[in-house]
Amino acid sequence: MSRIGVTAKYSFLFIISATMALLGLLTGPSDIPPAEILKVLAEDNSNVVHTIVWDIRLPRIGVSLLVGGCLGLAGTLIQVSTRSPLGDPNLFGIGGGAVIFMALIAAGILSTNKFPMMLGATTASLIVSVLLGLLVSNKDVSPIKLAIMGIGLGAITIAIGTALFAYSRVFPAQLLGLIGGTFTTSNWDSFLFLLPTLSFCIFISLILSNRFQIITLGDVLSRSLGVNPVVTRFLSMSLVGVLAGSAVYAGGIIGFVGLVSPHIARRVFGNSTFHIIIGATLVGSTIVITSDQLARLLFSPIEIPVGLITTLVGAPIMMYLAYRLR
Repeated sequence: MSRIGVTAKYSFLFIISATMALLGLLTGPSDIPPAEILKVLAEDNSNVVHTIVWDIRLPRIGVSLLVGGCLGLAGTLIQVSTRSPLGDPNLFGIGGGAVIFMALIAAGILSTNKFPMMLGATTASLIVSVLLGLLVSNKDVSPIKLAIMGIGLGAITIAIGTALFAYSRVFPAQLLGLIGGTFTTSNWDSFLFLLPTLSFCIFISLILSNRFQIITLGDVLSRSLGVNPVVTRFLSMSLVGVLAGSAVYAGGIIGFVGLVSPHIARRVFGNSTFHIIIGATLVGSTIVITSDQLARLLFSPIEIPVGLITTLVGAPIMMYLAYRLR
């Protein structure tokens, strides 16, 4: 694929995301004219419009883009590591580790003084991801068996998290936001946590992209080419845990983005792991910010979970992929 063609495709995804970001700035319970937006962005005012734009809409746009990027990249890495086209960090229960940790905080079993929410959620997902990586190391586990075990693990983690939230008497709307995905509480702290996290994971993934390409050929051939598949999978699944935990902390469980993004990127950019890593990250960002705008506007002023939109799109694709694995 020519460099111009790749750049054009990257630019197309960027334009879609930028359009959705502009829509997010202009529309809402109270629409704001473009001229007023420009005035607020250029000047440091303290009026209501300034608060809406800087404290509500801009953080939400930024966080949704970064969460989508985290999920798209995590989906790529988990599909490379497991060699399963059904790989998805939330579907396989990795994001559920963060849900359990956040539920333990809500129930008062853990204290945020000892376990910062951001780092704790990421660490919990990292643990689940490493456990899944141990399953991958079993050569007798086929992609379809791994998918079934991963879905079962995901169901268990969500069930435990939901039970803990029920014990902590969390409001149903808050629980729905976590399980279904929402950006209504997005803030600059989440953005500043996600930005370096995603940037670091992209950087490491691109450095390891050649190794990731090789391990898709199988363990025997990987070793003959000088790549240790076990170590490479461990590094990959560690990145998946960090990405998934960060995404769940900031946006809740948003399903199927990690599943769909790598397949779209592969169709658009070819089989180069380097371009798939970048492409899936951009595709994930585009999917999530678009889904968030639909969730905001379809039944305005009532918002629906972002995960509902992504599930409506991703579930049929998963069924099609599962059919092809039969």
